[in-house]
Amino acid sequence: MTHLRAILAIVRKDALDIVLDKGKLAGLLTPVALTLLYLLVGNVLSSHPPTLLVYNPGQSGLQQLVSSAFPSPHITQANSAADVSAAFGANGTHKKVSYYAGLIIPTDFEQSLRSGGHPQVSIYIDGSVISEQQGVLLQSVITNYTRTIAAPTPPASVVLATINPQAPQTNSSFSLSKYYSLIVLPFSLIVGITLMPALLIEEKEKKTLRMLMVSPASFGDVILGKLLVALGYQLAVSVFVLAVMGGFTGNVPLLLLYVLLGACFSLATGLLLGSVLQTAGSAGAIEFIPIFAFIVPAIFIPLVQTLSGNPIQQIIKFFPTYYFAHGVYDAIQSQGSFGDNLLDVGVTLGCIGAMFFLTLWALRRQSAVAATI
Repeated sequence: MTHLRAILAIVRKDALDIVLDKGKLAGLLTPVALTLLYLLVGNVLSSHPPTLLVYNPGQSGLQQLVSSAFPSPHITQANSAADVSAAFGANGTHKKVSYYAGLIIPTDFEQSLRSGGHPQVSIYIDGSVISEQQGVLLQSVITNYTRTIAAPTPPASVVLATINPQAPQTNSSFSLSKYYSLIVLPFSLIVGITLMPALLIEEKEKKTLRMLMVSPASFGDVILGKLLVALGYQLAVSVFVLAVMGGFTGNVPLLLLYVLLGACFSLATGLLLGSVLQTAGSAGAIEFIPIFAFIVPAIFIPLVQTLSGNPIQQIIKFFPTYYFAHGVYDAIQSQGSFGDNLLDVGVTLGCIGAMFFLTLWALRRQSAVAATI
């Protein structure tokens, strides 16, 4: 039987304790601080916003996908495909241009793909500001988009032309971190992974769990109260950093589902750590492992096309967190419907369930000896 008043009292106590405790507050604000720092540096380095020349007579959604790869781009609409070709020139040309990239999307692009046609997308990049590797990644993004329209084999061809090649590797305005904003959500999950065990282990180290147990609150009430506090802070941080980074694009309802799933995943992981560990030092030594597991797949998933045949492509799929990061990527890029994400959602839910099952087993053992802690 749950005791609502006792749970709310625990929620108020822990919510205030997090704000007053410098260690917990630092962990809570770390994703926020790094996000704001990135924006500050990005604004300084992007005093001249990138400019794109686009011919898109059919108003294809591909334009928005490509433009999102650049920080606050200025888009100029061309009157014809010839205007874009003339502005850049042939592959390998050396000339001064006013645009960072150019894009030619055929009329009725998506309709042609669905009907079995073979439309050609042409992309031009200025190698003096965009590296060759970044150009290949951008080409892969377009290929991935065509797969969502006409799977499994994209009938479209993507032609990449680079003018002013052999660009310097520094001062590039192509923002991979901005484009792959899905990294922000997994990174924000360090809040639940670190905060939840801190709340539990603190009670063990200070021997205050016995005091809570003699109150009207049960052991389950104590855990539930701490979960609610951590969940509230986790959701607040995840939503904030996504909003600041412009991550609420694409399939927003599906993305919000992954925000909730990610919060539950991180809390289940943190709760398991807090249940089996007894000291803050041991928790700090282990927490980097789940944090690493959440961030690594998010970094490599956008690079799948360039990693084709590389063992890394297969290794990251063994991470249980791979399916969560893959689902977030699909949601942000509007790749596939909810039905197409059933595997990612199902595996993520399965991992959450497994974590909670292991935690329940550990907590039952904890509750049996709670009075002696």
